[in-house]
Amino acid sequence: MKNKIITIDGPAGSGKSTIAKLLAKKLGLIYIDTGSMYRTLTLLALENNIDLNDEESILRIAKKSDLKFDNNVADESRYTKVLLNGRDISLDIRSKKVGEAVSIVSKLSGVRKYLVELQKKMASNNPSVLEGRDTGSVVCPDAICKIYLTANIEERVKRREKQLCENNQSSLKEQIKCEIENRDKIDSSRNDSPLIIPDGSTVIDTTRMTIEEEFNLIKNIYHEKIKET
Repeated sequence: MKNKIITIDGPAGSGKSTIAKLLAKKLGLIYIDTGSMYRTLTLLALENNIDLNDEESILRIAKKSDLKFDNNVADESRYTKVLLNGRDISLDIRSKKVGEAVSIVSKLSGVRKYLVELQKKMASNNPSVLEGRDTGSVVCPDAICKIYLTANIEERVKRREKQLCENNQSSLKEQIKCEIENRDKIDSSRNDSPLIIPDGSTVIDTTRMTIEEEFNLIKNIYHEKIKET
């Protein structure tokens, strides 16, 4: 299945979700948003007043919950539709509160191992585009096409601000910048599957690129990789 898998890794605001959904739609692949899974467990912890560092309790309630992910890519501007016990929490997991807490939950070793196994299972069953922070390094290290996206901090803050506005949320630019920089620090320094540039990946700076330029570049890389096999 590795010949049918594209991984998109990178920090917050680098453009992973939009390009991953577009690639999935245009290339006929399944879109797997690994970040939404960590956000869902974070929301579970917050709603049940569980300490964000209490790995055992978070996993216990996660395993008892009915989590479903609808990765329909009809609209690339929208995230994965997430259902928790039948409730649509797609916007809830994108809240400011969850965004501030997700790095704490996602650094827990047991949580990562639990979700990575789910992600590997999903990818093994379908030709897929996975996006997150360890998809090319841990989840699918043998994917045929591994991409690492980046962008300068100003552009990433701008994109995050736009996302918040679209979800009827608001925040000061300086606050958004601090949150992104803190997220980068936590993601890059955690002991279990930290954010890194995966071996064999292509690094793309999206700061001044249009989504069409990104798509064409990655599509060409993907097709070239397939020809080489």
